[in-house]
Amino acid sequence: MTKVVIVNPRAMYFGDRHATSIDLTVRDLILHSRFRDDVTVIGDPIDLPFDGIAYVARPMGHSDRFFFRMRRLLATIRAMAPDVVSVQEHLGTASYLAKHLKAPVVLHLHNPIRQPKNPIERRWRGNAFVPLSGLIFVSRDHERSFRDTWPSVTTPRFVVPNGLDLAQWHPAASREKVVLVVGRAVPEKGILEAAEALAATLPRHPDWRTVFILSAVTSHPDYVADIHRVLAPLGQQAELLTGQPFTVVRDWSEKAAIAVVSSHIRETFGRTALEAHAGGAAVISSGNGGLREVSGEHALYLERIGAPEIAQAVERLIRDEGERQHLAAAGHARAVAQFDIRATAAVHDAMIKGLISQ
Repeated sequence: MTKVVIVNPRAMYFGDRHATSIDLTVRDLILHSRFRDDVTVIGDPIDLPFDGIAYVARPMGHSDRFFFRMRRLLATIRAMAPDVVSVQEHLGTASYLAKHLKAPVVLHLHNPIRQPKNPIERRWRGNAFVPLSGLIFVSRDHERSFRDTWPSVTTPRFVVPNGLDLAQWHPAASREKVVLVVGRAVPEKGILEAAEALAATLPRHPDWRTVFILSAVTSHPDYVADIHRVLAPLGQQAELLTGQPFTVVRDWSEKAAIAVVSSHIRETFGRTALEAHAGGAAVISSGNGGLREVSGEHALYLERIGAPEIAQAVERLIRDEGERQHLAAAGHARAVAQFDIRATAAVHDAMIKGLISQ
């Protein structure tokens, strides 16, 4: 028996209703792990966690200050007597637990560690990595970015790409004339530029339409209002959905002809692009960071992330059915070959086993 405890960040929802990409990644790794029956996830108190996975609500107390919060969490984990602890995303939590537990503690990073503001913060954060037994990155580019930012950190590093259960994805043979845009409604994701591009392009193609599925819509209300304003003239050619479960994203990815991923930032992985490939859509991508690792040669890459460039790419794929079908088929084949969850979970399991045997 190998007992594994996974600590999720606060403000996550480890269940179907409001799962984030981190929640989905953790769930999929567990469900396809050989240690599945001996894994426990600790996270915020929620009403409907994912079925089939042991879930414990993090202990609450009178004070939510870091020191008191960590002491409660530490006591809970010690009582479980784990062989390995994996902390998702939060360096401070991982470092504290690593200093106080006998079991190895790894930090699973899904997003970049931000640049330190000053030398004092750089030293503090650098020291926080020292007690950790390992760092997990979701792409080779993610690991390279960390190495460039933190060259002095010598903590062992592992790359475990995000994966999908491709057996659960069923791309439609006949695609709907839909351009799909999925992502967080924040400026760095290029959602507004995609909306502007489609508002300019789709009136020339009345048999086509667009579907936007957006999350994090409360963080930038003015930005979301601008997206609504830009799409409004399209009328029934545009549909904007918010707060949708993952099943809705999967359903649209399986039937939309084209998907646009126009992120401005250096993505650590690019799950949205992978989902589009898994669903059989032809992908238009900014190619930033891990996005190129996901798509390889099988996406139409933007030279610049602007409405004119996105509009040109959409127009090209609408008019060229042959290229659209080729990109869709090749992208799906790449997803199956390289990002099936069984393969990525095996890599994750091997890392856990290696940590225990040290």
